[in-house]
Amino acid sequence: MSQSNQIEQMLAEREISKVLHAYCQGVDRRDWDEVRSCYHSDAVDAHGAYVGDPDGLVDWLKRRHDYVLSSTHVLTNISIRLSDDLQTARTESYCLSLQIVDPSSGDPFAGTGDEPVFTRVMSRYVDTFEKRAHDGWRILRRDCVFDWMRRMPTTDFVPIDPSWTMARRDSGDLLYADWPLRVSEPSLPRE
Repeated sequence: MSQSNQIEQMLAEREISKVLHAYCQGVDRRDWDEVRSCYHSDAVDAHGAYVGDPDGLVDWLKRRHDYVLSSTHVLTNISIRLSDDLQTARTESYCLSLQIVDPSSGDPFAGTGDEPVFTRVMSRYVDTFEKRAHDGWRILRRDCVFDWMRRMPTTDFVPIDPSWTMARRDSGDLLYADWPLRVSEPSLPRE
């Protein structure tokens, strides 16, 4: 493989990795435009309880995440296999999803009860990516492959000091603050 082919391959892998991470960050921050931007318009996502196009996926995620109080997606073991022409790729990403969910939603991960529960879901995203002239690398097909899930009460969670910067699931999160923050500035206004 020539040096220019190696560079093209590394750039493709980097672009694909950015999309994988953007999806997770978009879901965790409820940035639905970011989530949608990870998919081609004719893509299909098979996400367990949802199978369909990207617009339907975003609608489904919005409804579900109305009851998700905290969400973190952790990606590991990302493997990317590129086609010889560097126009398609097959990826596998391990994903550990950690969420606090209000069970009143009827969410199958949350179970039943009156108190929020802590859910952990281990899955893999097996994706087909395609590079297109105007859109670049995006997901063409995603299959969420489930390994296991666990649900626990949140009664043993330790309260966080309210003077600390708290995570938010919207544009009020520190991620979206004007930057660069100066050393002398507080992270965010306290509520």
